[in-house]
Amino acid sequence: MYSFSTPKRFELRLYGGTPSAPVLFDKPGVVVLGCNVHDNMLGYVYVTDDGWFGVSNDKGTLTLDQLPAGHYAVTLWHPQAADMLPVSGGDIDIPAGGLKQRFSIAVQPNADNTPAAPPSSAFGDAFHKAAHE
Repeated sequence: MYSFSTPKRFELRLYGGTPSAPVLFDKPGVVVLGCNVHDNMLGYVYVTDDGWFGVSNDKGTLTLDQLPAGHYAVTLWHPQAADMLPVSGGDIDIPAGGLKQRFSIAVQPNADNTPAAPPSSAFGDAFHKAAHE
């Protein structure tokens, strides 16, 4: 597994024996993960420094229990959003009794229903260059 994304660059080499040290994702941003063995396999880690966050389920539903009443700026992210960038969901006011809110994010579906590729070829080029040095 490897990443050449700005928030976290690393490569976990393939070898037997002692496992690699854990990777700490300590800077906010999107980290695109690639597989050393299967070029078409991609993964994504969205790192945030916000105190309240969550991942929606397979139906697109997210519940944030214990969210205190207050004013919040909502950010949405999906790997198939334009340029894989976070999108503003706007500001919301949460009353003491809670709130149900619907958000939408435009995605660019893939014809074969696989994860979106990184927005440019620089990611793959950097790995191939590093691999052949």
